[in-house]
Amino acid sequence: MNSCLYKHLPTRKALTLTLISSLSLVGCSLQPTQTVEAPEPEVPVEEVAEPEVPTRPFEAETLYALLVAEMAGSRERYDIALGNYMQQAHKTQDPGVTARATRIARFLNARQAALNGALLWIQLEPDNNEARFVAASELAQSGRLIEATDQSEYLLNNNSTPIFQSIAASAARATDTQREQLMVRFQHLLEQYPQNTQLLVGMGLLKQQHKDLDAALNYARQALDEDEALIPAAVLEAKLLHQLDRTDEALDRLALLLSKHPENKRLRLQYARVLASFDLEKAQQQFAMLVEQNPNDPELIFSLALISNERGMLTEAKKHFEKLISLDSRRSSAHYYLGRIAEKEDDINTALEHYIQVEPGPDFMPALLQTTDILVSQNEVEAANKRLSAARERFPSQAERFYLLESEVLSKYRQLDAAEKILTEGIDQFPASTQLLYGRAMINEQRDLIELTESDLRTILKYDPNNATALNALGYTLADRTDRYEEAYELISQALNIKPDDPAIIDSMGWVQYRLGRLDEALLRLRQAMQMFPDHEIAAHLGEVLWVSGEKEEARSIWAEGLKLNPNSHIIPGVIERMTGEALPEQPNQADEPEETAKTADAGEETN
Repeated sequence: MNSCLYKHLPTRKALTLTLISSLSLVGCSLQPTQTVEAPEPEVPVEEVAEPEVPTRPFEAETLYALLVAEMAGSRERYDIALGNYMQQAHKTQDPGVTARATRIARFLNARQAALNGALLWIQLEPDNNEARFVAASELAQSGRLIEATDQSEYLLNNNSTPIFQSIAASAARATDTQREQLMVRFQHLLEQYPQNTQLLVGMGLLKQQHKDLDAALNYARQALDEDEALIPAAVLEAKLLHQLDRTDEALDRLALLLSKHPENKRLRLQYARVLASFDLEKAQQQFAMLVEQNPNDPELIFSLALISNERGMLTEAKKHFEKLISLDSRRSSAHYYLGRIAEKEDDINTALEHYIQVEPGPDFMPALLQTTDILVSQNEVEAANKRLSAARERFPSQAERFYLLESEVLSKYRQLDAAEKILTEGIDQFPASTQLLYGRAMINEQRDLIELTESDLRTILKYDPNNATALNALGYTLADRTDRYEEAYELISQALNIKPDDPAIIDSMGWVQYRLGRLDEALLRLRQAMQMFPDHEIAAHLGEVLWVSGEKEEARSIWAEGLKLNPNSHIIPGVIERMTGEALPEQPNQADEPEETAKTADAGEETN
């Protein structure tokens, strides 16, 4: 049985193990597969002709375990194959068995097993460069960066390829302290090997992660001085120039390199990404070239689809999203965006067909939100409720979020009684949920049930006395809907002490001061809030106080500004009619753009 059988494993089928009559293991050299997430592919360890390891027989128990592993591999039961090989590697201390166990673990992405195997392999064959390479890679992957650097230094000193770049890339997940320790180590190595481009680029990456962009750029350029065609250094340089707002330089450098290396995928991808930040048309051209060169690369197709969609080229975008589905890659994202496109084309049934195929993941909640929005907008409230009830049952850990989502959509379409009902159902299940209590309080405020609003907000304050959002909402409600102005002032003052720079709370303070007759103080606060956060509700308040103060021309100007901010505002027309007696034409489609007032915009964050 020859351990070289694992030398090339492009597919899981290739993992099938074949028996040969000798049933003994010999060593073989393997090109290691890069496993550390890095900004560039590592050069594999060179194949070195190693002395043949003498064969030796195994005990019957070991032989049987390896036979079982071989048979398991042939039946694609790789868990059994790996388990048996790892067990026998530790039992026999045989380098061939250990090497094979490690390679299987690497192929299966069994990270801990691969690391354990590699470390044992080094103990058994300390001069084996492949074992050192695998150990360095797995140590970096597991966050043991200094140990990975030790192994990489060994490779450098023994005429093999180190992985300093990959180690530095892995430091993006490290703590500041770990990264600082690694930079000290890299600096020490650079004193010995000042021209090593792996170390130079690695230091550039570490400095970039440490937000020392000028120093990072210096290291990237030192690497390019050593090798002007070094793609990882060129890509790093472009990223840093872009981060330093020197985008023109970044594009010029990338364009020059692309003229010399037009087939280099990494260069063109970085060029496209930089372009995407300010010129979508040119970025689309570059992604189209990349897809032409790599027609089945799902990430490139997805990027091209997103840009096409962003530019309103819906037919083009649909083609790319459908290609992703045919490739069985990013299916959920593709279905979500195809649903959005169908909505734009007023093909509601097709949109729903796509949304229902979105699986749990980053696009699941947005798809569920769009589905609920469509159904409620068509007055199919019961159908929307059934979908969300099913989601709550399927994903109980997310049930609270689903209650909130449903209530927000119902509220958007002024289905206030239904929204209150669903929030009450949620509160029965999660009685201490400040988000659900806050949501119900805001619904009841819209239903003019002020006592119920106050009750829910005070319940929140029992759980969390320093909840600035609840303090502000209660204070504002009392100031706006009752004559309990002094009590309102105290509540809003507490909120302002907790969050002194919150424009919603500053607006509330201005409003309660107006109610208390302190017009100068009210104007000061309301102007401050409007400057910090231009919003139609703040504009309504400021305009009213200006009007009462005799500044009628400025009041009209502020109201006009507020209507530009939110043409669907129902607050400003009401204030204008109440102050001036002039009725504005009713604004159409108010439900199409839900109003997110300064009072409620940050409620989710505060009560989370």
